[in-house]
Amino acid sequence: MERTPPRIARHGVPRRATVWTAALAVVAGTLLVGTSPAATAVNPTPTAAPSSAGSAGTFARPGTAERPLYRFWDTGGLMTKESVQKQVRQIKASGAGGFEANQLTQLIERAPGYDPKTMSWGTPAWSRALTDLLRQGKAEGLVVDQIYTPGWSAGTSTVSPDGAGSAKEISFGQAWLEPGQTFDGPVPAIALPKGVTKRELQSVLAYRCVSHCGSSGGGVPVFDPASAVTLTGRVTHGRVQWTAPASPATAKYAIVGAWMAGTGQTIDLASSPSTTYLVDHFSSSGFDAIKDYWDTRALTPQLRAAMKASGGSMFFDSLELNRSGEQVRSWTGDFLQQFQRRRGYSLVPYLAAVAVSDPVFDFSGDTGKRVREDYNQTLSDLFRDYYLKPLKKWAASLGLTVRGQAYSSWGPISLDTAEMATLLDIPEGEDLSFNDGFTGGYITTTGSDMWRSVTSAGAQAGRKIISSECCTLVGNAAVPRKTLLAHVNQQFSVGVNQIVWHGWADQSPGAATAWPGFSPFGSAVSDVYGPQNPTFADDTRINTYVGRLQTILRRGQLRNDIAIYRDDNGHNAGGANSPYFTDQSLAKAGYTYGFMNDTLIADPAVKVSAGRLDASGLGYKAFVVDNTANVNTNPTLDLSSARRILSWAKAGLPVIVVGDIPDRVRGNHPAQDAALRSVTRRLLATPGVRQVSAEKDVLQVLHAAKVHSSAAFDRPAPLVTLHRRTADTDYYYLFNSGDSTTTTGVTLEGHGTPYRYDGWTGTVAPIAQHRRTGDAVALDVTLKSGDSTLIAVTHGNTDTPRTTCTWSGVSTTADQVLDADRGHLSVRDAEAGTYTTRLSDGTTAKTTLTRVPTARTAVNWKLNVTSWQAGDGPNDTHKVALTPRTLTADDQGALPDWQNVAGLQSTSGTAVYKTTVDVGPSWSGGTGAYLDLGDVRGTASVTVNGRALPPINQVDPNGIDLRDYLHAGNNTLEVHLSTLLGNAAYGGHQAYGLLGPVRLRPYGEATITARCTARAY
Repeated sequence: MERTPPRIARHGVPRRATVWTAALAVVAGTLLVGTSPAATAVNPTPTAAPSSAGSAGTFARPGTAERPLYRFWDTGGLMTKESVQKQVRQIKASGAGGFEANQLTQLIERAPGYDPKTMSWGTPAWSRALTDLLRQGKAEGLVVDQIYTPGWSAGTSTVSPDGAGSAKEISFGQAWLEPGQTFDGPVPAIALPKGVTKRELQSVLAYRCVSHCGSSGGGVPVFDPASAVTLTGRVTHGRVQWTAPASPATAKYAIVGAWMAGTGQTIDLASSPSTTYLVDHFSSSGFDAIKDYWDTRALTPQLRAAMKASGGSMFFDSLELNRSGEQVRSWTGDFLQQFQRRRGYSLVPYLAAVAVSDPVFDFSGDTGKRVREDYNQTLSDLFRDYYLKPLKKWAASLGLTVRGQAYSSWGPISLDTAEMATLLDIPEGEDLSFNDGFTGGYITTTGSDMWRSVTSAGAQAGRKIISSECCTLVGNAAVPRKTLLAHVNQQFSVGVNQIVWHGWADQSPGAATAWPGFSPFGSAVSDVYGPQNPTFADDTRINTYVGRLQTILRRGQLRNDIAIYRDDNGHNAGGANSPYFTDQSLAKAGYTYGFMNDTLIADPAVKVSAGRLDASGLGYKAFVVDNTANVNTNPTLDLSSARRILSWAKAGLPVIVVGDIPDRVRGNHPAQDAALRSVTRRLLATPGVRQVSAEKDVLQVLHAAKVHSSAAFDRPAPLVTLHRRTADTDYYYLFNSGDSTTTTGVTLEGHGTPYRYDGWTGTVAPIAQHRRTGDAVALDVTLKSGDSTLIAVTHGNTDTPRTTCTWSGVSTTADQVLDADRGHLSVRDAEAGTYTTRLSDGTTAKTTLTRVPTARTAVNWKLNVTSWQAGDGPNDTHKVALTPRTLTADDQGALPDWQNVAGLQSTSGTAVYKTTVDVGPSWSGGTGAYLDLGDVRGTASVTVNGRALPPINQVDPNGIDLRDYLHAGNNTLEVHLSTLLGNAAYGGHQAYGLLGPVRLRPYGEATITARCTARAY
C-alpha cells in the first residue's frame, strides 16, 4: 500500500549542491545557464503504478522489467524508422530492459544532419520519431521513458523572459543615506539580465543599518529588522521620496527596491530553431506552458496512443535552476500572497534578506536566517503544488509515471528533497552528483548518505524503485567497466535498485561525420554503450548481473536499523558531499540507517509498534537526533516533530540525542521556541532517551540498550549492509567499501538456511559452513575491494534448490565446507591431509584428502588481437586481425600491458590470450582447481578446453571454480578480453590487457556426510 506524508507547514533552507561543476561548464559551454528538472509534492494526486512494462522473470533469468535502462541520446526528427528499429533491437540484444529517450544534438559533438527547423522538439518529424521509438520498444518488450522537455531544466520556446510562464527572480537595488538625508529619485534597481526588458516592483523599503554599512562597507550589510519602513505607497511614476531620521547621528540608512523580473535563462540543449527559455517552476503558468506545448505541437493521436501503450515514465533531470552554479533568488508573480498564506506572516518587511543561500542584506540576530528558511520552504511548497503535482496528474492521464531527480547537481536549490522523494513515482539520483563529481575513483562513497536519504524517504512512502543515473565520468572517455561496477555495487548497498546507464548514443545516418559515430559528449564523458564498443558482448553479461541483483533488491521491504533526524533541505552542503552522519562506527558494525526530516516525521502512518518505528515498513529500532554540524548546518526542530518524537519515546522507542538538542523551530516563528524547549526537556527526561556528546558514542548506547544491527560484524569492517525482507526471506546485500580485501564473521537476523546468490552465474547455493545463534545465522564473508555479495536467510523460496542439508558445518580445519546440489556435505582444501569438521548436531567428522596437485602459474602465452579501427563511414568499424604475438610472464607471473607491447599502444579491440597448463597424469574426479586471472584491464571471459565458463566476476576475476572443466595432462586455457575505445578513438593511453599473474590453484574435495533431504516449496 502506498503511503505518503500529509501536507504540513514547515520551513527549510537548502544545502548547496555542486557536481557537474566547472568541468561540465567547460564541457557544455553555456549549457548550464538554467537547466534541469526535479522534485515532488505533498498530498500527491493518484498516479499510475511504476512501470510494469516488460516481462517479469526470476533471479537466474531476470525479466526485462528488472533489467537496467540506457539513457538514449537521440537526435529527434533526424532518426529514421529503420535506424529506430535497428537500435532498439540492439538495446534489447544488449540485455537491457529499456531506454530513456533524451534528445541531445548540440553539446560538444553536434549531429551534422540535424535541422532544428524540421527535426526539433514538437516538429512533425520529432513526434513521428518518438512514436517510432515507443512502438518499437513496445514490440521488443522494453520500457521506454521520455524526458518531458527539450534539454534540461524544463523550458519551451513559447515563453519569453518578460512574459508569463518563464522563470522569474527577485533582485534588490539599493541607495545609501546619511542621517537626515533625503532620497528623491527612481526606485533603486540593478541591471536586468541579458534579454530581459521589463521588471515589476514588489516593494520599496527603508532600513537602518547596524553593521557593514554603505555600498563599499565590506561584508553583507546587516539591518535592524524592527526599523523597516514600507515606502511602496509613496512611489509615483517610478520615483520615491524619503528622508532618513536625523538621529542617531552615527546611523546609516538604506532604501531597498525589490523587483521581480525574468531571469533570461536559456536552455541551449534544446536544439530548437528559436530560443528556449527556462520556465517558472513555482507557478502553474510554468507547467502549463510545457503541457500546452505538448498538447498543441507534439502530441499527435499516434504519439498519444503509443505513450499509453508503453507504460513508461516521463523523466526530468536534475533541477539546475541557478546560473552556472550561482544562486537565483527564485520568485513568481503571487509569491508574497502565497508566503503570507503558508507561513502566516507578511514577508514584505523582511524582503531584503531573501536568498536561497547567500543574501544581499541580512538582519541582526537570527531573523534573516529564519526568514530565508521560510522563503526556501515556500518555494519548495510551490514547486510541489503547482509544478510536480500537475506533472504527475498529466503524466498519469497519458498512462505514464514520473521519474525524476528532485535536487540540484550544481548550485543551491530550495527543495525539500526528502519530501519530493516520497512523491515521485520513481525517485532518481546520480553517481556523478551524489559522489561530489565522479573523477575516476574506484571506491567513492562520499554520497552514501545522500542515497540513504532518498532511498529511505522513498521506502517510507512505499516506492519500490529507486533509480540511478550511472555512472558518468567527466574528463575521461574510457572508464573501466570494473570501476563502473564498483560504483553500481556501492549504490545497490544504499538502496538503489534501478540503473540507468549514461548512455547510448544515436547512430542514425547523419548523426555523425567521423568514427566511432555520434557521441554528444565527445571524449569528455565516459564511453558510450552499444555495438560500436568492443565490450558489447561483455556488457550484455554485465546487464544480466545488474538485472539479477535488481530483481532481488526490489523484493519485499527495505529494512533499516536506525532513523537519523536531518533537518536541512537540499542535497549537499556547499559542494562538499560529505556524509550526513560522519562517524562510520555504525556502518562498520553492520547497522543500516536512513534519514527523516520534519516532513517524514509528520507521516501519520509512521508509528511505534512492538518497539519498532514503522514496524511494517522500514522497521527502525531506534531514533537519533544529531545536533552536530556533521548532519545539520542549521540545527532546528519543528514543534510538531518534537512532540511526535516524544510520543515515540513514551511508546518505548529508544531515542539518542547527540550534542545539545535543537532549541529553536525552523522558520521565523520565535514565539514557538519556548514551547519547543519545554517539549525537549520532557523528551530528555523520558526513560529510554539518552544524550551523548558525539556521534562516536551512539554505538555504545545502542549496545547498552540492546538495539542490535540486523547484520552484526565480529569486528569493525568496511562492509556496507542493505537489508530487505519478504514474507519468507531476509535478504542481505554486502558491499566492501574498503581499499583492500576484507574477511569478517557476520551474524544475520533471519530464520532458516543462508544461501549465496551469485549475480554473475545466476546460481543460488546454500552456505554450508554456518551456525545458528537464536534468531540469526553466523557465517564468514570475504570480499575484495569494490565487490559485493547477496545472501538470503530462508527456509526456502522459489530461488533455492529443492535439496538441502539439514545439517551444517559449524567449523572445520579445512579451507571450507560445501553444501552443493550433490546431496551431501563435503570439505575442500588446497593441501592433502586429514581434516576435522564439527557439525551443527554437535558431532564431528574426519575427512582425508589423499593427494592435491601443486599450484601452477601460466607463463607462455599466444596473443591474438583484433584491432577496431575507423571504417568507411562514421558508424563503420574495421576489425583487423593483427599479427599474433608471443608473451612470456616475468618471474612474478606478470604479463605486459598493451602500452608495453610494440604496436599496441594506440589499439582498442578484442583479444584472445591462449596458454596450455599441464595438471599431471593423475587428475581425478576428487580434484578441482581455482583459476586466478590476477589483474585484468578490460572485460574478460574464459574457455577451458573449448568449453565456455559461466560469466566471471568482472570486479574480482579470481577464484574461478574449474571443477569438471579440467582433465589429466595438458589443458588449453583461453582468456577472451575486450577493451574500451579510448585508446583508438580518443588518443588515450590506458593499460589494456591481461596482466596476471594467471594461476591454477588445485584443491581436493571429499564427502563428509550424506544427511541431505529433498524439500517442497
